[in-house]
Amino acid sequence: MTTIRMNQNVFFNSTVTVRMSEAQIRKHINDRRVSELKDERSSLYLRFNAARTGGTWWLRMYDKGAESKIRIGRYPTTQAKDVLKLASAATVKIKEGEAVECHRFDTVDQLIDWHVKRECSKKLSSRERLNNLKSMAERHLIGMFHCLPLMQLDHDKIDDVLIKPMFADGYSVAYVRAMFNVLKTACRTALKLKYITVNPLADVQFKHFFHENYSLTKAQLKGCRLNADQLPDVLCSAKCAEWPARMLVLMMLGHGSRIGETRGAKWSDISFVMKRWTIPKHETKNGEEMVYPLSDWMIEHLRSYQAWQVESGYCGEYLFPISVKSNNPVYASLASQWVRLISKGKWSAHDLRKRARSIWQDIGVDYIVCESLLNHARGNLDQVYIHTHMEIQKKEAINVYHEWLKKHW
Repeated sequence: MTTIRMNQNVFFNSTVTVRMSEAQIRKHINDRRVSELKDERSSLYLRFNAARTGGTWWLRMYDKGAESKIRIGRYPTTQAKDVLKLASAATVKIKEGEAVECHRFDTVDQLIDWHVKRECSKKLSSRERLNNLKSMAERHLIGMFHCLPLMQLDHDKIDDVLIKPMFADGYSVAYVRAMFNVLKTACRTALKLKYITVNPLADVQFKHFFHENYSLTKAQLKGCRLNADQLPDVLCSAKCAEWPARMLVLMMLGHGSRIGETRGAKWSDISFVMKRWTIPKHETKNGEEMVYPLSDWMIEHLRSYQAWQVESGYCGEYLFPISVKSNNPVYASLASQWVRLISKGKWSAHDLRKRARSIWQDIGVDYIVCESLLNHARGNLDQVYIHTHMEIQKKEAINVYHEWLKKHW
């Protein structure tokens, strides 16, 4: 006896005609008997994907009896309330003989990748900014938001994936804010260019991730996270690090110099004969030339480092190039990463500068000398003092300080 099985789906349409809306999509998206929705007002279709997590918007056109299908977007990246405008615009373009291209981003990492490539192709930003942008994207953002649907990007997701983990790893407020701003800018630009129809971060601000009484300005001016009694461990960790990271930390700790000014140092700025390191005024934060005395101990380290660079095949002008094959200085985010490899996220480059200042005071260095070594802006009286006494005072202060560091090396 033959058993006849009835197809239970035979009485259901795979295409359902509706007045397209978010409510209708939610109603049918999990019904596997429905493969697509058709808008009753136009030849617009939403074809669901196999996972039933979204779909593709298609516009079907007919010309002389022939049907053609044009893809105009993805759902939920392009939502129902916006797709009819896209369909109308696409129809006009087709009738005018223009090509219709579907610009879409299914996931956040696709959006970030597009944004970085677009910024690099424009060539309107400095090399340093583009390197920092690529570093933040490749080292953090693309991995953090890999395969996350764009329309699932919201306050809670950013808090869980970006804000909390970055602060837990010891990243500064400024760096985390910069990462968040990359996301904001990418979404805003894509919306402006009509590559997406909804900006998921339109109402999300960086300050929303902190309680009302939390001051972002004060957070960036927080106290030093590096105690003097931790310095022996810092120097020990630096000894075990790769040469570039070791020398970068040693120069910042040894002189209280800023990371931006240190990472851009050139060998032509270093004089072993005159025993000084000069930072040109166009490289300093306050636009004033800075001269650091070099102790015999620091010169010994610099000569060893220079010899290592030559042995490694580098003959360029920078102390801290991106690589032995590059003649560009290391960019900011990579320099900060070198510091974190030694600090394990417990302190930052700026903490080295703060701690150097406190030790100078502890060993009796004059206040004005400390200010000069930090290259802070000075008043008229200070400038008179500097003109007559400062270079000798700075040299004595650095020599005494480096003897202190040498004991712990």
